[in-house]
Amino acid sequence: MVNAPTRRRGEALESAILTAALDQLAEVGFRRLTMEGVAAAAQTGKAALYRRWSSKEELIADALQHVLPVPADLPVHDNIRDDLMELMRSYRDAVNATRGTAFQVLKEDGDQSMELMRDVVRQRVTTPLKERLLAALERGVERGDVRPSAAVPLCAEIGPAMVMYRCTLVSEEIPDTYLAELVDNVLLPAVSS
Repeated sequence: MVNAPTRRRGEALESAILTAALDQLAEVGFRRLTMEGVAAAAQTGKAALYRRWSSKEELIADALQHVLPVPADLPVHDNIRDDLMELMRSYRDAVNATRGTAFQVLKEDGDQSMELMRDVVRQRVTTPLKERLLAALERGVERGDVRPSAAVPLCAEIGPAMVMYRCTLVSEEIPDTYLAELVDNVLLPAVSS
């Protein structure tokens, strides 16, 4: 006698759905993503999705919230290079947690339905990162390893912009060697005193 597969419920089912939603987002993009496709990928029925989320926008926002790390305090170092490396690694890890789909959500211009998802990415990733980068630059000014004119939001956006650019062109994960090159050859020359 063959045993029937155990039916998933609760957290196990929700986790499978959220994972399937991100997989589908990465595979087909937001515009072609459907609740039916997510349900099929999660090996469940559409009703299980609609009991929890009324739209694909809500589902993707929850999926991003599920995998994106909660902004946490990062170690503060005694030099700008180590601070920048720590922050760039943190950003790269957040991007990897979403399989790059966080950028996909951010670059979908002109679509008001994406605002809920953009808010999640801003709250969990981009806003805390910019604030931490600016704080690191300000600490660098106090120590004398960052010139005062570089402790501005524009300079705090250079590293994240380069990582985002790289992720949109190259689908593979970003290695530490790329981050070290970014910090040593782009960021440090741009901000050093």
